[in-house]
Amino acid sequence: MRPSIAARVAQTIWTVLAYAFLLAPILVLILASFNDAKFFRFPPQSFSLHWYEAAAASGEYRSALASSSIIALIAGTLSILVGSLAAFALVRFDMPGKRWIEAILLAPLVLPLIVWAIALLQIYAWLGMSGTLVGLVLAHAVITVPYTVRIMVSTFERIDPVLESAAASLGATPFAVARRVIIPLAMPGLVTSAAFSLLISFNDVIVSSLIAGARWITFPVRLYAQLRSEGVDPITLAIGATIIAVILIAAIVGEYALKWSRHL
Repeated sequence: MRPSIAARVAQTIWTVLAYAFLLAPILVLILASFNDAKFFRFPPQSFSLHWYEAAAASGEYRSALASSSIIALIAGTLSILVGSLAAFALVRFDMPGKRWIEAILLAPLVLPLIVWAIALLQIYAWLGMSGTLVGLVLAHAVITVPYTVRIMVSTFERIDPVLESAAASLGATPFAVARRVIIPLAMPGLVTSAAFSLLISFNDVIVSSLIAGARWITFPVRLYAQLRSEGVDPITLAIGATIIAVILIAAIVGEYALKWSRHL
């Protein structure tokens, strides 16, 4: 039975209100970032790119951005390698304790990040890895691997194993099967996993704030420290608007090009 016109109108209104409630803070931040004043003001009295130029010229922010980029790239690579291999094993092999292994791999998705951060902090203090690049990369890999595992399990479940068997029966080596059959078919999932790993690693604050040393201060931690010490300033608004724009563009392109929602 089709809903009445009044029901459809009411549903549309509620949907619009829900989106407005979710997007209004983002819209306020973006508009305020173009304000020429030296403090937060909304609505802006005049529009300028002055604070975007100031953010780009800041040596501290550039250094933090470089640190976040390096950590995200290395951690994302580890996440894809470990998560993809683990997901393939979970889908293709009937191993003892399979459900327990999957639960352990996905555990960081449901447990608070602060718990993981405190646990890693204690382990790193014992191993002498606190404040090191290796420690920070491994910590980010821990929190990004579950996303890769979840996405790649869904991806491998859609790949017919008969294709792999057919290639092997024709004389292809396991490496050739992986290179010519599995990886091309799994490429959308791999790209989606890489994008999610990079974004999650780059945006992490909780784990990085406890584990990062003075040498490897990440971009979100630098922003958080700025907000705590001096409050909201126009440079912070400009950087926040830039991050939102990048994430929104990545989400839209990823959904239309790779159908991200299908892999989650």
